[in-house]
Amino acid sequence: MMNKMMKTACALAVLAASANVMAESIELKVIGTITPPACKPMLAGSGTVDFGTIAPASLSKDNYTVLADKETTLNIVCDAPAKVAIKAVSGRKNTTLSDGAEGANGAAKPLVSLGQSADFGVAGLGMDGDKKIGAYGVVVSDVVVDGVNGRPIKSEDKQTWSDSNANGLYQASGNDNFITWSNGTDVAPLSFENMNAKLTVKTYLNKSSELDLTKPVNLDGLTTIELVYL
Repeated sequence: MMNKMMKTACALAVLAASANVMAESIELKVIGTITPPACKPMLAGSGTVDFGTIAPASLSKDNYTVLADKETTLNIVCDAPAKVAIKAVSGRKNTTLSDGAEGANGAAKPLVSLGQSADFGVAGLGMDGDKKIGAYGVVVSDVVVDGVNGRPIKSEDKQTWSDSNANGLYQASGNDNFITWSNGTDVAPLSFENMNAKLTVKTYLNKSSELDLTKPVNLDGLTTIELVYL
């Protein structure tokens, strides 16, 4: 009887060991990536607005000279509907010809009337020695969002939006200025896949008496247009 019980116990032990050897596992992985829509901005003419050769005689000796407007276009294409704004930052800070101080993004209020609102801001055109060459502002207009007319709206904090005088890329305060577009009814950002707009560059130059016109003076404005997802 004892031998039988021992044989039975050994058999159970062998079965248990065999069961442990044969046991295997496999993992089920649940993965994925939540990816926001990707948007790409494009400017016509490789983003260059060229005023060409400006004759020194066309500049006023004692007053600022307003140049004829130049235009280009901005296009934003997204691979899915997205709420996105643009923000302008001057690449030529501390060169804005203005009687006011520049703000964080390098803009200030214009010295001359450019036919825009009091909120309209301008950025600098670089330096001629220790003299500021001039300034320029950019008007956003003729907006088409996914084939429908859109309306520019602006915000300093991406939370509170206004459609009042929202067509200037820069603000006179020089504060961050986020611009996006609404459907013309609600003052709120609109999701879109394709946006087209006209950009009008309004420019004025310093008095010729302030510049060294015995040599070429190169206008050197630079604006970085950043896309900001909302």
